[in-house]
This record gives sequence, structure tokens and C-alpha cells, in this order.
Amino acid sequence: MSANELSPIEKWYEVCKNKGHVYTSEEARTRGSEYMKPYFNREVSIDTIEHFVDGIGDLNPLYRDREYCKNTKYKCLTAPPNYIYTITYAQYPDDWPPGISGFYSGSAHEWFRPLCEGDKLNYRVKYPSDAKLMSSKFAGEKVMTFETCDYYRGGAIIGGYLSWETWTENQKVDETNKYKKEVSKLPTYTQEDLIKINQAQDKEVEMLRGANPRYWEDVKEGDELTPVVRGPFTLTEKEAWNIGGHGNVHFSERMMRIYKERDPHHIVSYDPTFQAPNMVRPGSLLRFAAGEHLEAWRAMVLTNWMGDDGFLWKSRSEIRKFCMLGDTCFCKGKVVKKYCDNGKYCVDIDCWCENQRGEVIVPGTATIILPSRDHGPVVYPEPYPRVPQV
Repeated sequence: MSANELSPIEKWYEVCKNKGHVYTSEEARTRGSEYMKPYFNREVSIDTIEHFVDGIGDLNPLYRDREYCKNTKYKCLTAPPNYIYTITYAQYPDDWPPGISGFYSGSAHEWFRPLCEGDKLNYRVKYPSDAKLMSSKFAGEKVMTFETCDYYRGGAIIGGYLSWETWTENQKVDETNKYKKEVSKLPTYTQEDLIKINQAQDKEVEMLRGANPRYWEDVKEGDELTPVVRGPFTLTEKEAWNIGGHGNVHFSERMMRIYKERDPHHIVSYDPTFQAPNMVRPGSLLRFAAGEHLEAWRAMVLTNWMGDDGFLWKSRSEIRKFCMLGDTCFCKGKVVKKYCDNGKYCVDIDCWCENQRGEVIVPGTATIILPSRDHGPVVYPEPYPRVPQV
């Protein structure tokens, strides 16, 4: 088959499979237009932390209260693990064509050290690190692209990830319209339903481990973690996440017009009333929670449970189904294994998100390092690079 006979998504695969550039954070910041860059925060500050935790509804004082933090082992305000998204995530190729949309679909993160107020962070990212052409019920064919990233504080790696994105043709998505049923009729809730959701959210705070250490010896396989419940999902909730974690999608019409002129492939739809550029995906897909948003809710299950002295080492999640407008997301966890790994007292956890219909939309796993009553405080894992030095 000649290049001219290839479908748009197959052509996109041919582009992606031959890519694989390593960017430093300084290089990445020169990509895109003069005004819009593929990054958000550069420094961990009390304001950026507050915006992030406000965006996900996290009331943990470890991320909010400087006075409280003075009495912890950190002696400073810290940021939740998933705050790292605000530094960089989900890169895009410079020659991303019109008519193709990318969706963040999952990640495998590792953290090696906590994030503290005042940290100045840089990164090295390889994108794409791999690409695959696959079949899809959602859009006929899809391209999966992968990227790897290391985050640095000074010269030391403090964490990193492998993530993957799904690329589809907008026209094919509209034709198959897999989510037509979900968006044609919004879920309904009784006052009793809403009271139960609010009570579950209040339970999160009541069961927050906080300054009371959770020792490895006290954990049993089969223990269930207190759920984090968010919903019904509204545009207000979406906006809160965008402000706290996705700063690059909030621009005035003036800025968006400049962006369109310099990077036209990013503007994929128009406001139907005024025919003005609208930086969202077309059709029903405008009405769902970002995958990173779901991952941040899910991470709260883990950080609430582990307490101030625990450390989230690893987290893997797969965005299998959208959390649509009106859905309620129940993030749950269960201990599946405990063990010692070279002085690190570890607990493996199944941690997932499901909607109000009981469908698992984000399966995942995590590993937490806990303090040991017999062997002492958390031993941090040894860092290693994912992205080659070139």
C-alpha cells in the first residue's frame, strides 16, 4: 500500500513510529507558540499546591497547613505525589495533524523522594518512546504513543513515569459515537443519593490517617481502604481540575486566536453560536473528566490511608472508560500483599475507580512504603533514570 492510500490514522502512525526525541525542560519550553507552552508550574509553591488540592478536593493538612507540617518529619509544606502532573505531562509532536485527537490513557509512575515547598523542578522527556497501530471499537483504528520522563530536583531524580496516549480520527469517533447513549440521558440523583455521596466524602476526612503512623506490622492482606467519592461530575468540577492541574487550557479568546494562528492543529472545534475557536474536542467527548483527574482522585485513597509517615512509591492506572458528565466516581482500594524489599517495608494495593453503575473505569495498582514498628522509618527507593542522557 502506498503512502497515498494510507488512512489518516495510518499516516499518523508512520510519523510517530519514526519519532523519539529527548527534550530537556528548557528545550520543551521553546516548543509551541510564543505564548502557549507544554508545561504549567516550574516551582513547588504554597499557591500552586493549594490550587492543585483545591482542584481535587483534598483536605489533607500535609498539603495545606505550614504550621502542621512543622511537626512532621518533613518540617515543610509538601505536595501530593500527583502534583507532578503540573510540571509536565502528555507531550505532543510538533507536526500533529488536523482531524486527529489524542487522549491520555494511563501511566506507570514512580516517586523516589517527597515534593517540598520551594523545590525547583526540571525534567527530561522522551516522546514518543514507542508507537503502536491497533484496532479500536471506539474509532476503528487507533495509534498508541508512549513517553518516558524523569523529574529532577537539582541533579537528583525524584520521580518519573511511563505514560501512554490514544490517538483517533475525529470523524471516526463521531461516526461510531460509542458514548452516544451515555450523553443522551444524564444520570439522575435523588436527595437521598446526594446525602450518601456527601457522607462518603465526609468519611474521607474522618478516616484520614494523618499524624497517626500506619505501621507495616499492623496491615493485613484484604484490608480495605476508605473510598474517595467525587460526583456527580459537573463542568464546575472539570474547571476546578483544569485550574489546578492543567493551566495550559485556560486562555482568553485573544490568546486562543494567537494560538490558532501559530498552531492551528490544536483548535479542533468552534463555538457553534459565534464560530469562535474553542479549545476542546468536538462532540460528546467534551463532557468527560481528564484521565489525570481520575488518577489524582485515586491517589487520594492511597495518601489518606498511608498517613504522613508513609510514602507512595509506585502507581499504575489505565483509563479504560470515561467519567462522563453526571457520573459519580467511587475510588477504592484493597491490600493484596505485604513484604520487605531490601529494607523497604512495602504494601501492594489494588486501587481502582468505578462509576455509579458499578463499572470499573480505571483499574490500577500501587505500592506504598510504610514505617515499621520494629525496623524504623520509611527507607526511600533508589532513583534510576528512564530517559537516556544524550
